[in-house]
Amino acid sequence: MVELIAIMVIASILATSVIGSYNNYNHWQDINEQTLDMLNTLRRARDYSMAANEKFYLSVDTDNDTYTLKYKDAKEALNLPGETSNVFTMPNYVDFTTTASDVGTDLEFNILGELTATETKTIAINTDERTITIVSPTGYIYVQ
Repeated sequence: MVELIAIMVIASILATSVIGSYNNYNHWQDINEQTLDMLNTLRRARDYSMAANEKFYLSVDTDNDTYTLKYKDAKEALNLPGETSNVFTMPNYVDFTTTASDVGTDLEFNILGELTATETKTIAINTDERTITIVSPTGYIYVQ
């Protein structure tokens, strides 16, 4: 009987640690999914603008955790096919980190999809938990 109780205690301790780890992993997966969605949206916007032979602009609002897509010299709203707006709001569990995100307003890509800024730009998410990097001058966009 004592052995059975000891086994039950050990099993409950293991179950508690597994459940805690699963919750952390699940939270990371949610953040990762939103980050990859943003990455794909930025790539689609860049490709769409290149196909239209137009400039593309990205603005990141760290206070409201939103990003905005514009194109053409007049900076018109860029509504991608299948999207209803050019402003994308991140869920409440995703936070653009103010101090580490250096994109600002109207980061410009030329008609070839290349970044016109002279240095590589980053968008930090949840205090460097994930980072979207936009490489200068190529305009290559990736997540770390």
